[in-house]
Formats: sequence, structure tokens, C-alpha cells
Amino acid sequence: MKYRFYIALFISFFGCLQVNGQKYNLIIESDERIPEDIIKSYQNFKGDSTAIYSKLETIILSLQNKGFIAASIDQMQFDSVYVYANLYRGQKFYWGKLDLSNLNLTILNRINSKENSNQPINLDALKRIKKAVLSYYENNGYPFAKVVLHNQEIQDSLFNVTVDVDKGDYYLLDSIIVKGDAKISKNYLYRTLKVNPEMVFNQKQINAISKSISDVSFLSEIKPAEIEFKQQQKVDLYLYLQNKKANMFNGIIGFLPDNETTGKLLITGELNLNLVNSFGKGEEIFLNWEKLESSTQQLDVSLMYPYLFRTNLGLDTDFGLYKKDTTFLSLNAGLGLRWFLTYDDYIKLYYRYKNSSRIGNEKSTNILVNYADVKSNILGALYYVNALDYKYNPRKGVEFNVFGGAGFKRISNSNALDDGLNLNADNKTVEIEAGIELNVYYPIYRNFVFHFGNTTRYLDQFVDEDKEAVLFENELYRFGGANSLRGFDESIFYASVYSIQNAEVRYLFEQNSAFYIFWNGAYYYKNVTQVVTEDFPWGFGLGMNFQTKAGIFSLSYALGKQFDNPIEIRTAKIHFGYISRF
Repeated sequence: MKYRFYIALFISFFGCLQVNGQKYNLIIESDERIPEDIIKSYQNFKGDSTAIYSKLETIILSLQNKGFIAASIDQMQFDSVYVYANLYRGQKFYWGKLDLSNLNLTILNRINSKENSNQPINLDALKRIKKAVLSYYENNGYPFAKVVLHNQEIQDSLFNVTVDVDKGDYYLLDSIIVKGDAKISKNYLYRTLKVNPEMVFNQKQINAISKSISDVSFLSEIKPAEIEFKQQQKVDLYLYLQNKKANMFNGIIGFLPDNETTGKLLITGELNLNLVNSFGKGEEIFLNWEKLESSTQQLDVSLMYPYLFRTNLGLDTDFGLYKKDTTFLSLNAGLGLRWFLTYDDYIKLYYRYKNSSRIGNEKSTNILVNYADVKSNILGALYYVNALDYKYNPRKGVEFNVFGGAGFKRISNSNALDDGLNLNADNKTVEIEAGIELNVYYPIYRNFVFHFGNTTRYLDQFVDEDKEAVLFENELYRFGGANSLRGFDESIFYASVYSIQNAEVRYLFEQNSAFYIFWNGAYYYKNVTQVVTEDFPWGFGLGMNFQTKAGIFSLSYALGKQFDNPIEIRTAKIHFGYISRF
């Protein structure tokens, strides 16, 4: 019986070579009673020799996990159609005493063992206990810990054992040595990889280094990290890193029908510059310029600096200008404090200042009753998570962003507004803002990927019960165009509330190349000085991104429909784009 406890399924390699490829029916013979569920698992089973061996191994493991720990295949015989296997089940063993009292209390809470006395022995459960014990110690400074079984004893059908641990030496991380041409501060590496000198040896953190580096847009591994154990219980960590092209320059040229001059085209444009890790601190600088119409332009600049004061705290700031022909000029400035949860995920507290003023001569501005000089100060919070498998052309994953804020808005020069407006005496109102952005990518078949996106914004104001909360057109959200609602002019829609839905089927034929067809639609609500507008514009089309040595080129064609207007080919929107990484 002692020897049968250690018997495992053994199959001759040369016998496998002789019979592999032919299909056989499996016949299992035994002088002992086999559990019904195991019989059902191999009834009418048919396969080649490799499949037969795999099935028999599964049957033995199932029996051992039911307490028949001496189960084995004693003999096998092949003929032209059948495989006959002689199964030895053996005696069923039960736990007598599984003594875990020598284990750390933290381990016991993790294991939550349910292997009680008089329960059938389950070898998988014993393996799980061993794995949990080793995992705990190798992640808490003991890389050479071993599980030791003491007092092993079999009495009749009861198995008694005491589980103990030989921890070995206690190790600390000594030095982190970077090999390669990567230009990056040690503080950034320590925070991103969650390792630092003098920390307790943690195998889990070391195993996660490759994944963490792959998430960093401007770094790549030359080869996986290595560790060197030294005297005095110290460990050196070697990182092999190189720079990766992450700076981006891209532009879009749009050809749109000029709605004011039939038969002519209006050329619009957009330029984006994104600089990453230019100073070796992991910082990001972003600049965006857009020409939306002949006399309308937009400029946005932002900066993000991570890991201030050797903590997970980061700082970001942004500035934006939007000039709408000779109607109004809007300025936005923001300051945020981020707390990084991972490289890509963070929570943020932010302050935002908004100022929008009418421009042009006095006569024309007095006529524009839907516009006003307004200033807002907002405090809010934001949460962002990125679980995409690849940032630039994902196959699967989720990207999610939610924010909300509140503050005060003040209206200047209210005497120039419509006398019918019943405003607060101090022209001061409470303003709230909120938004959600969601992108989901799901692989449906081979290189085909389904993408669903949602962008929602909400803006509202509150005043005294006997007063009016008034929104003006120059303080509303703007959307429409290649980066929001395709099939329409850039920033053509103004709304206090809107929700854009986007559905795409994408065919990814290279890492950064894809062909796609799409449908997008939006609900929006606009209430400007008591004039309400609601609609559900939608559009559809197709496009592609294709990578070349010079960069990534994009081309899209989209048609849109709003209100009761028919779809017209002559109003189609064509966009050319270009992305260069350096």
C-alpha cells in the first residue's frame, strides 16, 4: 500500500509513437466499483493515443481528488479498434488530522481550509494550501521558503499530517540597475513598477514588471528583468530598457460643403502635438489647434507632471481659447491634482475657471441676446481607468472616465441683456457639471472587433426659487465633427445636455491599421434664454487607418441627418488624417 500511494500514470513514449494518429474506443476494466460520474466521463470516449492518455490521466486525478489517492492504471492493451485499460481504484482515504497550526494567521485566513476530519482526501486542496503558503512567503521576503509535511501517518483509512514551513533567509532589494538607453528618472520607475531599494523581496511585483513596462507608452523591454541574490540577504534587480517612439504629431484636413456658398468647399484643419517624457520625468505636453470655420479657431494646451515629491501625486494644468467668428471669445483654464492608482488609472481633484465674453461692435452685441459675458469657478473630482490591451488600436478592453463638479457663475454687464430675464440680484448662480466617457472593445471573430462608445455631458444651474436660471449659447458644450459626432461640421451643435453613442465594427489588419464601418447618434438638449431645442442627429459611414513608414494615415467618409432633413450625398464629410511618432 505504501508504494501505491506514490504510483502515477506512466506511458511508454515509444508505444505512443507507434499508435499515435489512429482513433480508438476506450474500454476501462476494474474489479472495484468506480464512481458513477467518472464512468460517465469516459463512456463512448473515442480518440487517438494522445487523447486516450490525456483522458486516463484526468480519470486518475479525479479519483485521487475523491480520496482514492493510490488510484492508477496497471495495464494497457491496444488492438486495431479498442484500448483496454485496467484501472486500480484502491482504498478511499479520509482526513484524520490536517494540522495547520504552525502556519501564519494571515495565511490561514487566505486559505480558509475546509478539509475537515472524516472528509475524503483532496490532493488539489493540498496543492492549493502549498501554493498559498509559498506565495505568501515569496512575496514577503522569503524567496526560498519550502512547505514541509511532518508526522505523516496512515491509520486504517485515515491520513494525518502536519503542515509546516521552512522559511529560509529573509531578503531585501538592494539596488535597481537600469541597462539600455532609456531616458527616465529612477523615481518614475520606482513608482510605476512599484519597486524600490530596501523594499522587502516580492516575487509578485517582480513578475509584474514586464506588464507594467508594456503599459508605459515611451519604454520597452530589451529582455525581461533579472535578479541576482547576493550575500547578506540582498538582491539586485536588473532592468533592460530602451526608449520607444511615443511623441505624436498628427493633423486632419477636412473638406466640407460651405453652407453659405453653395457649390464651394470649406477647408478646415486640426493639428495635434503630444510630447511624452521629453525631460525624462514621464511628463506629457499636449497642444491642439483647430480651424473649424473661416473665422473660427480653437487652441488648447495642457501639461501633466507625475509623481511629485516621490509620491503617487501628480499635477496637471490646461489652458484653452475658443474664438467664434466675431461673436464671442471663451477662455478655459484648469488645475488638477492626480493620485495615480496605476500607471494609467487615477483619481483627480480639479479647479476650473471659465470666462466667455461677447466681441464685436456694440450694436451687433446688443442684438445677440443669446450671448452674455459670464465667468465660472468650478471645483470637482474625476476618476479615470484604462484597461485596454493596446492604447492606439485596441482589440479588447475598457476605457472609462467619469467626473462631476460644482461652483458659482456670475453674469457681467447684465444691463445689456433682455429686460425680460428675471436674474438674481447679484447675478450669481450655482453651476454644476458632470460627464461620462466609456469605450468598450470586444473581439467578435479573428481580427474583427466591435467597439461601443458613449460620451455624455450635463450642465445645469440653480438660483433662488423666484428667479430664473439662464444659460447662454457661448457657455454651452460644443460637439460634432471627426472626433465626436461624425457626419457633421466641427462643433456645430451647442447643448447643455448631450449623449453620443458610437457603434463600430473594425477589421484590424495590422497593429496600427484598421478598416471600419460605423454608426453614431446623439441626443442633445439646448435651453438658451427660454428657447428649447431638442434633436437626435445621427450619422454613418466608413473609414480606415493604415500604417506606413512615414506614419499612420486615416481617411473617413460620413453622412449625417438632423431634424427632418433628408440625407444628401453633397453634404458628406470627408476627413484626411496623419499621425507621426517620433
